[in-house]
Amino acid sequence: MVTAAVTARLFMRGYVEFLAESGYEVTLVADDVSEIGEALAGLGVATVALPMRRDPSLVHDVRSLTRMIALIRRIRPDGVIYATPKASLLTSIAARLLHVPVRIYELWGIRFETATGAARIVFRGIERVIASSSTAIVANSASLAERAVSLGITTSDRVEVPASGSSHGVDAEYFSPDAPHAGLDADTARFFEENPGRTIGYVGRLHPDKGVGVLLDAAERVYSEGTAVRVVLVGGNEGATSLGRQNLPVHRTGEAADVRPYLAAFDVLVLMSLREGFPNVVLEAAAMRVPAIVSDSTGCVDSVAPGETGVVVPAGDADQLAHVMTELLAESELLHIMGDRARERAIRDFEPRRVWGALAAHLDRQLIDVTPTQDQG
Repeated sequence: MVTAAVTARLFMRGYVEFLAESGYEVTLVADDVSEIGEALAGLGVATVALPMRRDPSLVHDVRSLTRMIALIRRIRPDGVIYATPKASLLTSIAARLLHVPVRIYELWGIRFETATGAARIVFRGIERVIASSSTAIVANSASLAERAVSLGITTSDRVEVPASGSSHGVDAEYFSPDAPHAGLDADTARFFEENPGRTIGYVGRLHPDKGVGVLLDAAERVYSEGTAVRVVLVGGNEGATSLGRQNLPVHRTGEAADVRPYLAAFDVLVLMSLREGFPNVVLEAAAMRVPAIVSDSTGCVDSVAPGETGVVVPAGDADQLAHVMTELLAESELLHIMGDRARERAIRDFEPRRVWGALAAHLDRQLIDVTPTQDQG
């Protein structure tokens, strides 16, 4: 179970196919499965659309919970796996009420890490409800598992990090410098023609938690000190402000269905996020031979091998980020070496079937003593 259709399509489709190939009878649930339902049906995976809203809404959430209870009662699963906050909350409660023996929470981030006031209290409470209703927790990075324990969400004996982390790894054939893909859009190509220099890139939601402002402040300092740089921001705006700078060349592409043309144009990816689970974009950039500079926040710190595939700097520290940018962008050979090592690591540690296999092995262990249930509900 996941909340959004895009999550089902991008993050879970391969995993449910893998489980079906491994002999499981699988049902994938999301708010909309129309894009992938027919394809998955041909592989023996059932799909169910169950309306859910990402943000809290008492009336809609109660309605969704009622539907979830009815669905689980009908399917009678031996195990449920859930990720993303809303789907996890609804599923964990419904599955616990119906005594589903295996309830696995795939923890992909801790939303309340950066929340304040009443929102922090609410989101913290939601995480504790999900964790207490689950029989096992899978975190997609080591730092995330440690953070969940330190924040009192769970205990160390109940959380695991299969393989090297990540929710689904990275397809290094698709994300490859040698794979065919469309070129840059006309506006971005024009921006490059008018603003020569090294390219600092960002891909993701333009949200205050993502540290885009720190990136721009640091890049502006690098630019003002004489290094020709330009910044490309790929993603939709979700509340980030002051995305322009007076002198620094900054280009926003908006959302992109295929980010590979932009990754291929980057000299370095920068992600100064305040919180993550495990940032997939860093793996995607790595597979494209693009090194990354990341913050030392939860999740980000796991996404590079420091000094080999990228650099870790303190979250929020624009001065240190500017220093690292200046040094790294001045060393073309070092950029290439880091890029090569980043791709090697992506292929070695984050091949999708390796990640799915580790998740499936964890599931197998949870189910080992479970027999098909006949009396749920």
